[in-house]
Amino acid sequence: MIAFSAILFFSVSLVAWAAATNYYKDNLTPAARVDGRVVPMRDYKRELKYQLTKFYVDFGVPVGSENDPQIAQQKAQYDGVALEAVVSHVLLDRAARAEGVIVSTEAVDERFTRDLTQFRTRHVLVIPAKDATDADAADKAALAKAQDVARQLQAAPMDQDLWNRLAKESSDDPGSKDQGGELGFAGHGQFVKEFEDGVNALAIGQVSDPVKSQFGYHVIQLEEKRAPERSDLFARLRTAGFGIGDVKAHVRDELLQDEFTKRAQDAAIASPTVQVHVAQIVVNTPPPSPQDFTTFSNALKKLSTVNAELEKGTDFAEVAKQYSDDATTKETGGDLGWLAHGMLTDLAAEKELFTLEPGQRGPQHSSRTQTTIYKVLEKDPARAIDDAQKQKIKNNAYAYWLEKQKLDHGVQKLVPGLEFG
Repeated sequence: MIAFSAILFFSVSLVAWAAATNYYKDNLTPAARVDGRVVPMRDYKRELKYQLTKFYVDFGVPVGSENDPQIAQQKAQYDGVALEAVVSHVLLDRAARAEGVIVSTEAVDERFTRDLTQFRTRHVLVIPAKDATDADAADKAALAKAQDVARQLQAAPMDQDLWNRLAKESSDDPGSKDQGGELGFAGHGQFVKEFEDGVNALAIGQVSDPVKSQFGYHVIQLEEKRAPERSDLFARLRTAGFGIGDVKAHVRDELLQDEFTKRAQDAAIASPTVQVHVAQIVVNTPPPSPQDFTTFSNALKKLSTVNAELEKGTDFAEVAKQYSDDATTKETGGDLGWLAHGMLTDLAAEKELFTLEPGQRGPQHSSRTQTTIYKVLEKDPARAIDDAQKQKIKNNAYAYWLEKQKLDHGVQKLVPGLEFG
């Protein structure tokens, strides 16, 4: 009896130990460290669930099809997105406290309403003739046609037969012309800015004057609006276990990102400044997966071949032309052009490039999906920054700022397979 009780006690203890171990692994294992402090796995997994739920809504994945193997590859990309989002949240919060940036409740509510409100619209699109010899005349003709459509629809905005006839006869949108111009429900960012601005200026049922976008002239009717709490995204998030507070926490992060992007972009760009003329060889090196180990193996073989060719003295440009996976620079021998500080978001590579002398090649730099080898072709201690470079620096401003924050705060990503993301 004593022996049986001991065995029972041991078995119960073993089960409890296993449960505690699994709980720690699933919830408290470090997903990342920031300034030495742990970002727990539970935060990462919750963020991954949030990001995947947004993915399902954005790409129209039906409820019940979340585990369809056809979307497995796209879903896998969100592992890195979620970890980056968790780390960014911590860094943005710390930067806001350090610099006294306060995001008001009103600002969060306004962005929440903007981003989650959905609108149902229909339109007639008139595209200027693309083969016209006189582009200005073609544009004026398209505008005149759109104005005539707008006048008719504004006179009878709810006449379904009129919408059906005008859309079929006058619209150049093949996806909606046979449905009376119907576009269905959409949210912020799903249409071009000009179209969305036009919609936001309308009352329910109102028909717009022609709105010009890159596609042509739109005559738009706002048919219906859904409040944020009734949107497809909020409904799916709520089902997944997220509340309005979770959504607004993400909205706050977006507003902080906007603020620190603006600050980074407003920083003065020194010109002339030291610049390096750089060439690169890029080899796609995706992480191995049980479903496709061959691609990973072939990538390693290709990278080994590239390094062997460079070691035996084969011209860098010729190796790039033959082996590089970067389509934008491959044909020019990997030539990236002149780089100033802020044009690369890989800060380790940037630091290295500005210490190399012309003709020198640096070691390879690896991200989660690519390996890059750089070579400095020329160096200029005081080269003027042109407009294209200034735009590149502005476009990279937030990513560059965030990478610097990661270095300053000793960020370590610890989720297996995402360490280099």
